[in-house]
Amino acid sequence: MTRATRFGQLVRDRGWTYETFSAHFGRAARDVAQRSGDRRLASLMVSRSTFERWMAGDIKNVPRSGPRRILEHLFGEPAAVLFSSPDTPTHLPDLGILALATPELTTDDPYLAAMETFRNTDRRQGGSSLYPAVLHYLRTTLGPVLFGATAQSAGETAFRAAAVLTEMAGWMAHDTGRDALARNHFTHALRLARGAAAPSVAGNVLAAMSHLALQNNGPDHALQLARTGLASLHGSAPVPMLAARLHTMKARALAQRQDHTGAVKALDAARRQLDQIPAEPVPDWIAPFDRAAFTSGAAWVHHDLGDLSAAAVEAQRAVTLRGPERRRSRAFSQLCLARILLAQGELEGACAVGHDLLNACADLGSERITEQLTGLERALAPERAQSAVGELLTRITNTARHRQLLFPTVPVGTGPGGEQSPV
Repeated sequence: MTRATRFGQLVRDRGWTYETFSAHFGRAARDVAQRSGDRRLASLMVSRSTFERWMAGDIKNVPRSGPRRILEHLFGEPAAVLFSSPDTPTHLPDLGILALATPELTTDDPYLAAMETFRNTDRRQGGSSLYPAVLHYLRTTLGPVLFGATAQSAGETAFRAAAVLTEMAGWMAHDTGRDALARNHFTHALRLARGAAAPSVAGNVLAAMSHLALQNNGPDHALQLARTGLASLHGSAPVPMLAARLHTMKARALAQRQDHTGAVKALDAARRQLDQIPAEPVPDWIAPFDRAAFTSGAAWVHHDLGDLSAAAVEAQRAVTLRGPERRRSRAFSQLCLARILLAQGELEGACAVGHDLLNACADLGSERITEQLTGLERALAPERAQSAVGELLTRITNTARHRQLLFPTVPVGTGPGGEQSPV
């Protein structure tokens, strides 16, 4: 199979021969090996025949994990994009961090490998930088495969990947403050998911839609979506991780409606489902939901029910459980804990959490982080006379300026894709 790819375009644009490409690849391999601590990567090479196949686009799957990481570091773009159509994506950011942020991938399927790459990097870096790349991949790779005039037999994994990545695009749009666009992506993801054989693909999207409704102060709609998601799982193979997430969404919606009994029952149901999560891998299309995510949700449930003591315990546990590799999730847990401690009058504790948060989130691309930092700043303002609070407020202001330079605000409703579905 011979076809044009972005890899071939970039190599030709740079005027590289096989020899110059090999030299650059070798330097990138040594760099990735040193920075990742994996010495094996330093010795990887690309044969002339492999290079010529890549240049000709004669490749069915993206390269295996080692060469894939080095290529992503060398070109600053995901391998899924490098070996897709050569159409240059607009405003595609430097994604060299992919090589370091993404652990060894567990699949050789090109569509599932793309899912893993985008998902793992999104957790570390936030959605604003990855959003254009995900849209580009959906439009130039999965779109033609699924719906193009020369569409090939894509198989189940392509449909699942399209649903998951379209849902992911929705989260990234939400992460950049464009919730109308996020809802559009989620709606299209649900349509794609309903074309897949496994009902849990649609259930996964419904969980995302429920979460977005909660973020937009729509507990009634969030509750309906969570219940629909749980109903979709009846009669199919159990997926405890997804069921736990949906029960948690249900608990949060009920808590916002001040239904104390219902919220606690839903949390108990979520906890029971977590206890049933098997040791073997869950389906690849299911968004990860673990103890830390559950505990973070439980903190908000108790907060909304007015039980600040229980909320503080859960929020602290969520921060402890969430490791540094999940910076965005940990940042949200820290923001939650800081607000709860502040509501309890624990100024020193709230400020200590705030400083830890600022140390980690200065370069984290998320408009939601920016919005919540602004909310924390407003909540702290009445206590500015306290020296610890004044110091933290100064740091928040400086961090906000730094983040504005890194992540300029994009007007709502604009940006890659407008209001259209990527596929």
